[in-house]
Amino acid sequence: MTVVWTRRAKPGGTRALEAVVDRIAREMKRSRGYQGAAIMRPEAGHPQIYSIVAHFASQADLDNWTSSELRGRLVAEADEVSIGGLNVQQAAGLEAWFQLPGQPIVVPPPRYKMAVVTWLAIFPLLIGANLAAPALLGSLPPLVRLVPVSLVLIALMTWAVMPLMTKWFRFWLYASPRSRSA
Repeated sequence: MTVVWTRRAKPGGTRALEAVVDRIAREMKRSRGYQGAAIMRPEAGHPQIYSIVAHFASQADLDNWTSSELRGRLVAEADEVSIGGLNVQQAAGLEAWFQLPGQPIVVPPPRYKMAVVTWLAIFPLLIGANLAAPALLGSLPPLVRLVPVSLVLIALMTWAVMPLMTKWFRFWLYASPRSRSA
């Protein structure tokens, strides 16, 4: 289960909101079913929007965290130094890979574009894995080798490769159809 919480700092409240966001991320790590999170901080010259992209093992684990008293207190603190309230969006599957850094999850790109960019990302990784796995794990049976190889590939795709690919191909992934009138 992937969820994105987004907030915009009040003028002059950037540091205070950043401190609360950091505490939320720190406390969330102690929650049952927590699988990881990333904080998206604003870039210089852009609106002061902070996002936390969090992964939980199940909807029940996410609900446990979101209904906790501690989270409630931290959200109330964040309310005092932010404008527009808390924006919450959930994603599952490939859609969670295709998000622009620092932005809330938007309508995902067309599936064929996601498939093309995913193939462009995974094909070189598969070639590398097929070349490296026998040298590194050659003593293991081929089916057993798939376990560590697939774990590494999924981690690379989720936290390294797809964020870069989404950034590099955003001009195409999120291009809006334009009319071709003269």
